[in-house]
Amino acid sequence: MKTLTITIMIATATLYSCKSTSQAVEANKTETKSDTSAKTETQETVYDVIISFTSRASGIDRDIKDKVDKLLSNFNAENENKIKPEIAPWGREGEVDYHFITKNLSTNQKKALTTKIKEAIGSSDTVFILFNKKAVHKR
Repeated sequence: MKTLTITIMIATATLYSCKSTSQAVEANKTETKSDTSAKTETQETVYDVIISFTSRASGIDRDIKDKVDKLLSNFNAENENKIKPEIAPWGREGEVDYHFITKNLSTNQKKALTTKIKEAIGSSDTVFILFNKKAVHKR
């Protein structure tokens, strides 16, 4: 009985000490600041072309990646452009995405580029091409 009384007294003292009115009053006095710059949303970029090099437990297809890299350098030399992909690595085995914005190319140049990329990729099941999409693996 004596230990029960002491336990109840300790519990009551602990609960009473946790309820401090000065902390509750100070918590209510906090000012809220309206910051419109924090509310601005960042828009995700929609890329004209995304080439995604994926793997199936053995790394990406380096031959196709080299073909695409060579194709881009040849395309830039032929058309006197500097189209350069935004490269987004995203995997452990060399997985990478190439993001292109082709607004500085003419319609014929865009068609030629996409045709050449499709030819370079061929029927690969580890390299994919997407058009007018947001980046999936961008960090």
